[in-house]
Amino acid sequence: MFRFGVVGAGNIARKFIQDIKVVENAKVVAIASRSIDKAEAYKKEFNLDYAFSDYVALAKSDVVDAIYIATPHNFHEEQSILFMNHKKHVLCEKPIAVNKKQAQHMYDVAKQNNVLLMEAMWMRFLPASKRVLEITKSKIFGEIKSIELSFCVPIGLNAPLEGRLLNPNLAGGSLLDVGIYPMSYLKYLVTDKITSIKATAVKHKTGIDMYTEADVVFDNKLKTKAKIYSAFDRDFHNKAIIEYEKGTVIAPSFFSGKEVIVNDKVEYYPFKSDGFEYQIES
Repeated sequence: MFRFGVVGAGNIARKFIQDIKVVENAKVVAIASRSIDKAEAYKKEFNLDYAFSDYVALAKSDVVDAIYIATPHNFHEEQSILFMNHKKHVLCEKPIAVNKKQAQHMYDVAKQNNVLLMEAMWMRFLPASKRVLEITKSKIFGEIKSIELSFCVPIGLNAPLEGRLLNPNLAGGSLLDVGIYPMSYLKYLVTDKITSIKATAVKHKTGIDMYTEADVVFDNKLKTKAKIYSAFDRDFHNKAIIEYEKGTVIAPSFFSGKEVIVNDKVEYYPFKSDGFEYQIES
């Protein structure tokens, strides 16, 4: 049985603990939070074996094989390295880091300790996502000519200034929070080198981006073009619209969806639980 510890006692941690129940040979045995009251509450609610308020104590313990990090973005580097240096595998919430320097440091530590470090980009493991990847790799419709991807939700309009969405000290902003999904999905499907990125943003008074759009061009024979949108201040179609040479595929709510529309024909790919189970299995 593969034993997980969870760091952070928020809603995302709750989803992980609930979804792991349908995964064979894996379970959550420990919860850690800066607040021991929160940790104890989760331990009681989910019948876990251990509750920690000291992350170092959990890292030094032998009660877990891997850690799922479910804390705000700016803590990911420090916490991942702590656990990897104690020979624990790490599944870290997206974005895995807030910049390239942090990410490279984390990758180096993973290699030094011979442990797995993986970004918890659950979208990539969903059955619907795998279907789109299958279509792309099979080239049944030829190569990708263009992609449009949007993840825009007005969750920042009434958010507190000190909260993680709008606070630059907590690595806030739409690009790191929701824009990571379209960017990751794009690179999931198109692995060629990027030739250019032209981006613009609308910023909040705190300095974070409330809205970002980017035009991306790839270095391949079709010069594949992509348009990406992320926002905290508006709604948009929130789809992946993929134009191939001989067909069109649309993935509604591609970041969490269960449908793929292939040349106007709807295909349905249900979850076993709420979606996190596929990345846990991987």
